[in-house]
Amino acid sequence: MKLREFLAPERVIIPLESRTLDEAGAQLLARLLDAREVLDAYKLRRRAGEGRPEDVVAMSGRAFLLHYRSDGAGQLLVAIGVAPRPICQQLPGENEQCARVVLLVVTPPRQAARYLQIVAGFARLLREREVLEAVHAARSSEELVALDAFASYHLPEQLTVRDVMTDHPRTVLAETPLKEAARDMVRAGLGALPVIDEQQRVVGMVSEREVIRHLLATQVFSGVDARSALSPLSAPRTVRDVMSRQVMCVAPEQPIAEVASLMSNKDVDRVPVVREGQLVGFLTRGDIVRKLIGN
Repeated sequence: MKLREFLAPERVIIPLESRTLDEAGAQLLARLLDAREVLDAYKLRRRAGEGRPEDVVAMSGRAFLLHYRSDGAGQLLVAIGVAPRPICQQLPGENEQCARVVLLVVTPPRQAARYLQIVAGFARLLREREVLEAVHAARSSEELVALDAFASYHLPEQLTVRDVMTDHPRTVLAETPLKEAARDMVRAGLGALPVIDEQQRVVGMVSEREVIRHLLATQVFSGVDARSALSPLSAPRTVRDVMSRQVMCVAPEQPIAEVASLMSNKDVDRVPVVREGQLVGFLTRGDIVRKLIGN
């Protein structure tokens, strides 16, 4: 299957007259809706309006990728816009990024595997200077869709979890004080930590969600103030007390497309990677997108 099969002139905007990335995303989404190829416009608009940080990825100054997973999409659709001047955006944890090309990909959860292949394909093509220059030079939507690069590029082969996962991830022991684990997550900028035992076996997962739930339970419902919320007398004190014990794990040999689809269907943001019961890596949806596009 070739990339051109996912492009259509009616889903291309040239020139993309937007001053901000938000404006560009809104224009591309409107173009998708105008083409009447979306199953549920209201549901897709609502999903796009959530503004999650992971919805936007910068392709190293080549393009911005906006991606939304929603049943409202109905099918996998790609829209692309080329601005006459660079659009700049400050992304969380990154320097300001600027690019003229903006890609919008919407997909229902069941097509997450195909979505990953398409993102990888566009990312690899746009790394080539000649291709990026040709995209910038396109004077119309028809001219862009007709570029030889899109017609000749076959979607890449499947990657495995091993190709994408983070090796030697940061972990926490079940008996670690909850306050210490929370500080570790904040300082490292992590949303969750796999919980292991002395044999490196995964016994649970602690995330910001569990920490917040604990704080709400101790401060709001118990009526205690912030200074006493984590005192020795106030409920959970260790990671074991609040961690999730039902954790979906994957193997390093599994196809990344298969795992990405599973994560999407189960609405899971991150999974430990285990071999013979022991933790060997960690995988997040953000990792998948960033590594596929080469960041």
